[in-house]
Amino acid sequence: MQSSTVSDKAALRDLVVSRRSVSPKRLIAPGPTPAEVEEMVRAAVAAPDHKGLRPVRFVVIPTDRRHDLARAFIDAKRERDPAASEDDLRRAGEKAFRGPLLIAIVLRIERDHPRVSVSDQMMTAGAAAQNMLLTAAALGYGACLRSGASATSRKVRQALGIAASEELAAFMIVGTSTETTQRARVIDISGMLENW
Repeated sequence: MQSSTVSDKAALRDLVVSRRSVSPKRLIAPGPTPAEVEEMVRAAVAAPDHKGLRPVRFVVIPTDRRHDLARAFIDAKRERDPAASEDDLRRAGEKAFRGPLLIAIVLRIERDHPRVSVSDQMMTAGAAAQNMLLTAAALGYGACLRSGASATSRKVRQALGIAASEELAAFMIVGTSTETTQRARVIDISGMLENW
């Protein structure tokens, strides 16, 4: 095992505690290259995963398929709200075009596994997503996760080819941040750590 220098450890700690979500409206091209996306997924696979179940998969939505996703978002909005205005529908569709890289995070949880609980699998999926976000930050990109009513929509699930046994957890949006300054982030751990 290679030894890490003190500065490497400090840089890693700083990356973890300084990472924050960037609004999709502030994520522009360029986004990660295909090799960088693979690097993000390799980091995801490094998450703790009891029995190697891989209870999560990632679906990259390429630029030439964003119109299909936009249509699904619009159909989902219309289904949820038959009285939605044209403006509401337009805004719903626009969400499909935010950020140069759009990834659907799909849960494939084994509900009746004899050794691995649902909560273990959910933690694996969350850790995998966080590893991807941290890798994106290390590569110099901004990123965020977004979910909402569209994530549970039958129309959106069908458009993305999500099986009935799977769940669409969220969308990960990654790109170059247009934010020129970052507000200092206050890390408050009160109520998070107790002695037993």
